[in-house]
Amino acid sequence: MHDNSQTVIGKSVTIKGEIQGSEPLVIEGTVEGKVQIDTSVMIRDSGLVKADLDAGTLNIAGGVIGNISVKEKVEIVNGGYVVGDIRAPRVVINDGASVKGHIEMEVDPEKASARRQSNGSSQAAPSAPSPEEGRKPGSLGGLLGRKP
Repeated sequence: MHDNSQTVIGKSVTIKGEIQGSEPLVIEGTVEGKVQIDTSVMIRDSGLVKADLDAGTLNIAGGVIGNISVKEKVEIVNGGYVVGDIRAPRVVINDGASVKGHIEMEVDPEKASARRQSNGSSQAAPSAPSPEEGRKPGSLGGLLGRKP
């Protein structure tokens, strides 16, 4: 049986100190101190972490002021922000998110080369439209060459 438990720190809650654990953590309030979670941490848009944060994965919709170290992936969504350094193998910064600090991603040249080769062979280059394409009814290409 899989345990789907998680800990939620509510919007009106402020915690000062150290948080450690192995179950997922959702932060909607404020945490000051240190956060160390073996699994996932989600900081909702109302959440603010003024702490160094160590986690398996991290999703930020709110704010983090402190250094981040993540084993798998950090994702900062629209409206989320980080003021501090980020260290993780994968970092996703969505449009509308902001970061002020240094980002260090672990680079394995062999894995990067393998990804480039697999991406190159699995994606076909986009082809130019054929001349007939421009003459099909409903296509703009047929309209562009006409005289009024």
